[in-house]
Amino acid sequence: MSKNLLLGTILGGAATYVAWKCLSDKQKKNIKENVGSYVSDFADASTDYALNALDIIDEKLAESEASDKLSGLSDRFTTTADKVKDKANKVVDHFTNDEFDQQTADIREQLAKSADPDIVIDATSSSDEADSTDEKEAAPEEKDKENQD
Repeated sequence: MSKNLLLGTILGGAATYVAWKCLSDKQKKNIKENVGSYVSDFADASTDYALNALDIIDEKLAESEASDKLSGLSDRFTTTADKVKDKANKVVDHFTNDEFDQQTADIREQLAKSADPDIVIDATSSSDEADSTDEKEAAPEEKDKENQD
């Protein structure tokens, strides 16, 4: 097959050369102009095609970079949201856990043992008792003021 291709190329080249020599100068000039215009048209078309292809590639790269940035941002947002949910769950678990009530009771007991008798630790007592205690404490101060006058 390669021998036939080589033979065809040689015979085609020889026939073209003979035909070219048989043409007049005016015909040669017209053929050169036509071939030149076809070559320049082909060059223009291939340049336009290459530029369009580069524009398309640039657009796809920009879209890819934008989608990568958005996916990265989405991943960071998801990670942050998960962290916030975990912290919120820990806080809720801490306050709703039975151990929290026990810890609070233990702290109240410790404060009750070490605190002054005038300090009220347990806010569950009635406000009437607290008001009467405040009045008793205020009365000696008023007597001291009256004695000074």
